[in-house]
Amino acid sequence: METTVEPQAQRRLTLVAWFGVIWGVVLFARLVHLHVLEHENLQLAAQRQQEHTVELPAPRGTIFSGGEGGGPLALSVPVRRVAINPMRIQEGGEDFAATVLHGLLGIDPETLLKEIRDARVARNGYLVIREDATVDEISRLRQSKLDIFTIENTYRREYPKGTLAAHVLGWVNREGHGDAGIERGLETELAGVPGRMHMLRDSRNRDYYGEVINEEKPEPGLNVTLTIDEAIQYAAEKALKKAVEDERVPSGTVVVLNPKTGDILAMASYPNFDPRERPKDGNDMLERMNLTISAPFEPGSVFKAITIAAALETTRLRPQTIINCGNGIIRMPGRVVHDHDVYSALPMVQVLSKSSNIGAINIGLTVGNARMYDYMVKFGFGDRIGVPLPGESGGKVYPVREWSTSSMGSVAMGHEMMATPLQLAQAFSIIANNGFLVRPRLVKARHRANGKKEIAPVGVPEQRIKGETAVEMRRMLEQVVLEGTGKPAQLKKGYTVAGKTGTAQMVDARTGKYLHRYNSSFVGFAPVADPAIVVAVTLNGSYKYGGVTAGPVFREVTGSALRTLGIKKDLIEEEAPAAKPEPELRPVPTPQLAVNTPPAEQPPVEEGLMQGPRVPDFQGLTMRAVMAKSMAEGWQVETVGRGIARGQQPVPGAVVSGKRVRVVFRP
Repeated sequence: METTVEPQAQRRLTLVAWFGVIWGVVLFARLVHLHVLEHENLQLAAQRQQEHTVELPAPRGTIFSGGEGGGPLALSVPVRRVAINPMRIQEGGEDFAATVLHGLLGIDPETLLKEIRDARVARNGYLVIREDATVDEISRLRQSKLDIFTIENTYRREYPKGTLAAHVLGWVNREGHGDAGIERGLETELAGVPGRMHMLRDSRNRDYYGEVINEEKPEPGLNVTLTIDEAIQYAAEKALKKAVEDERVPSGTVVVLNPKTGDILAMASYPNFDPRERPKDGNDMLERMNLTISAPFEPGSVFKAITIAAALETTRLRPQTIINCGNGIIRMPGRVVHDHDVYSALPMVQVLSKSSNIGAINIGLTVGNARMYDYMVKFGFGDRIGVPLPGESGGKVYPVREWSTSSMGSVAMGHEMMATPLQLAQAFSIIANNGFLVRPRLVKARHRANGKKEIAPVGVPEQRIKGETAVEMRRMLEQVVLEGTGKPAQLKKGYTVAGKTGTAQMVDARTGKYLHRYNSSFVGFAPVADPAIVVAVTLNGSYKYGGVTAGPVFREVTGSALRTLGIKKDLIEEEAPAAKPEPELRPVPTPQLAVNTPPAEQPPVEEGLMQGPRVPDFQGLTMRAVMAKSMAEGWQVETVGRGIARGQQPVPGAVVSGKRVRVVFRP
């Protein structure tokens, strides 16, 4: 009997054999496909999965001060930053993660828990929890089983001088980019070029530290030297802070400028801030505004110097020309302007020294609108200076076609226009530099990676007014300090000083009406014959005149700056007479027909007469004028030197037993 078992088994074996052959062919084909046809693609995919590119941040360039022996104002310090990805923490595991990280890094668990939850709500996958981790902390993190953190070798910006020059420097954000000041203005130069490092990572997306495949070194940013002098900047900030606090005003500024080179030696704003701390809110940002360039204001009587300079060049008016001062009142189309004091007429030099509003307006009317506008432009108003700081304002100068028939009643005394403190310093630098404008500069040098030092060029001098006009203006501005509203700005000994006070009423932004608060200022220079520095001081929101509030700040800063720079003294005298205090301003009712125009500076009030002869004031007069005045009043004068009377002993106003006085003359 035949059986069918063997043929069936044979068929099964045959099917199995064919299946094996086909499977082998498929596997072989797949292997050929993977290893030959798809080899490059699969290799690239593996590299993308296993390799990781890490950006290596470049150290920012160091910012140096430019004074004698000045050191770094801002530099980068290498640190190890620890960040976590809150999105990788399982929901409900935030408490556990915060507790573990507290044990590893010592971070306050409650604060960290809140930050993690806030980041998860905002779907933020990057949260920095430690800016500068130690070696031990890094080791503990790497030994832990947490896969939510990353460790970055980066840099932290340090400001070794603390708050010094904070408004100039600015600060950097968490990404290491400049957010304000010179840090932002020179971002492309300071930032450098980041490098790259290719590393291996495991299946949990963690780097194999030490397994570096390839590395491109970062290129450090340029080092920069500023024109800021540390000692002068410190003196400016110290004097400004004291004045703001003593006068209880909200803010103030100081600018110190070299008129010959344009170097900005100091640029101070108050309130100050710590650049190591990042701003918290909008109010914090407002306090960090660099007021010297970003907050233009109506300069008030400081501008009268420009009005008179324009008159000297475009009219026949001279310093001794008698100017009608209208007994303290002038009627203009649509309004009446009042003066701070009643003067029937004054020589033009005294219009400046006594800061007569009516006298300045009549001088401005003689100059005319078109020519006045031309000189506003010549002195740099209405145009940005161009320092590498963000947020610089060009101020405001209206074109003549927009002036009304009574605009000169405001423009001539520094209203219906706006200027920044740096623009005021620049304008007075033209007078101090014999009529030439040298554009202010803030960067003194750049240092390349190869050690090459590139000195920033000094601006080309541009003649804006005649040399003789500048010399005459310096003499007239000296009288402001010797006998006018600027007496509080006199240095105690050794140097001649010239300048102009300003007291500009502030305007209510909502109503457009003048307030009984003032931008009180003083802008001047020293020494008078050959000025080495220009100093502009402004206190915002004061209740007092510019001479009283800003004058003493100018005196302190100027004296310190001249000593720091080693400027030779040009005056031999015991001590300048102390300025008499001026009364605090109080709101007074304004007649209905009058316009709230800002008062000019109030000259110091003389005390009542004392018994015995009082020494007359010979300072600022020529030798011929001194002799004529002394003979007329019966005084015997001993003269020393030649030129203009710069000092005298006894001092003006002193009561003496005999009529003898010694007068020192200097060019």
